[in-house]
Amino acid sequence: MIVSKAIKRNIIFFAAAVFLCGVLHILLYQVDFALCFSQMFCCVLTILWAISVVKRVTNYKLRAMMLWVTVALLLLFLLQILRYSLLDGNITARRYLWYAMYIPMTGLPLLCFFLALYIHRPQNKPLLPWYYLFIVIGVLLVIGVLTNDLHFWAKSFPTGVLDDNGQEINGWLYYAIEIFTYSLYVLAFSIKVKKNRRYVARKYRWIAAVPLLIGVIYFLLYPLDLGQRFFSTRIYQMGEMLAFCVIASLEACIQVGMIPANHNYEKLFSATDLPAAILDRENKPIYQTAGIRYPFEKSENTKIVSHPIPGGSIEYLVDIRQVKELNLKLAEQAQQIETRNAYISAENRIKQERAELETRNRLYERVSSIVKPQLEQIDDLLNVSHGCGTKELATIAVLKAYIKRRSNMELLAAAGTLTVVELASAVTESLDYMRLYGANTAVSAVGTGSYPADMVIAAYEHIEQIVEECMDSLSDMAVTIRSAGKELIVRMMLKAENFSYESNGIWPDVSGFSRFVSITKENQDMIIVITFMEGSEWK
Repeated sequence: MIVSKAIKRNIIFFAAAVFLCGVLHILLYQVDFALCFSQMFCCVLTILWAISVVKRVTNYKLRAMMLWVTVALLLLFLLQILRYSLLDGNITARRYLWYAMYIPMTGLPLLCFFLALYIHRPQNKPLLPWYYLFIVIGVLLVIGVLTNDLHFWAKSFPTGVLDDNGQEINGWLYYAIEIFTYSLYVLAFSIKVKKNRRYVARKYRWIAAVPLLIGVIYFLLYPLDLGQRFFSTRIYQMGEMLAFCVIASLEACIQVGMIPANHNYEKLFSATDLPAAILDRENKPIYQTAGIRYPFEKSENTKIVSHPIPGGSIEYLVDIRQVKELNLKLAEQAQQIETRNAYISAENRIKQERAELETRNRLYERVSSIVKPQLEQIDDLLNVSHGCGTKELATIAVLKAYIKRRSNMELLAAAGTLTVVELASAVTESLDYMRLYGANTAVSAVGTGSYPADMVIAAYEHIEQIVEECMDSLSDMAVTIRSAGKELIVRMMLKAENFSYESNGIWPDVSGFSRFVSITKENQDMIIVITFMEGSEWK
């Protein structure tokens, strides 16, 4: 630990404040307007110390505990002012204020104990649950004192006058509180000493014990009432002595480094190699690192960075040569990555186009193989020796309609399903060309369901097969397509001379559906009903 000028100044200021409190207490004894001077003086010092804690202490848990210590001390001083100065003539109020003073007097050792536990403890590491048992005990003891008038376990009054006139008798609860508070102070001190041994130089290990020793001496001499004998009043009251001891002990922990605080930074700042300067509000240098000249000279390889701080700003130089080199390397690597990405993108585009072309070729080859019989028929009809007549052209038109519609279905089958509307549209186009033969045709559809593509294609092929077989003799044909749940029903009513169709029964299929064909024939009239069912077996 380095005893800097700031530390020495704080020690002198604290000692002078303690001395001034005692001297003024004696000088202002029996002066009406200054009866509560010592408490008010200690309140001001406590508040000033709390402000310094907020500015210095960096550990938020320790800072919070120390601020709660401040609250407890201020509450104690307030209760003393009310009891001994403002409400001195009201015995009942004085008694309850006397009881209430046990709240901060019991809370202070609890806060000191938990503060000692948090020293050198990671901020995100919780305490063991059994530590909180001390809080429960303290609360129960305070409740017992506050309700003393019901049981008189803390203080009893044999004379019947409920006042601290020196004739009250201490009960077992009073001694329990005394043992509890002193034990917590001893535990807190022991924990600090144990942790001090690991982090602080040996010669400063016991510095936090000096305020405690002063307090022990004061409380041992308290019954002798030496101040009354020499100065007709107590030099220091119990509350202000308790405040000085607690604050001095915590301040000692800050100075030796047990409680992390931002002090001695000016020496660390002056010893650093980073060229920097701390400026006031008028931009005048207050602190600067060794070996620099302010104002800084800016160059192409350095950059001046400025940040506002309370009371001024800080400026420092940053060497940006490495940053420039890294930026140059990053730019080169980015260019390489961009080139590589462009190459990969072109390669992927070519692969995609090739895959699409191969898929399209396979699809065209499949369509060509499917409609190959119809294409051969068209070639034969076009190559007849006597030329194409009306009948041949009508046949070619029907076959071309099938080729077109069957190819479309093959392309749409990639989605997995086809609709009844698509089937009805294909059948309508095929039968429209049958009118060139002089046949009467009609198509109707009931429902708009979707079915597996293979099942719809099979229905269209089945209808086309019948059309092609009876094309020469067909005079009338009506097709009704109906969607009924998982069933697709095709009903054909046709009239054709010398046409027979023997396909009654169930046709199992390996494509995930079955079909059942029912034929009714009377003379030249025929009714063919084809029922397609999703599933591999007919039910």
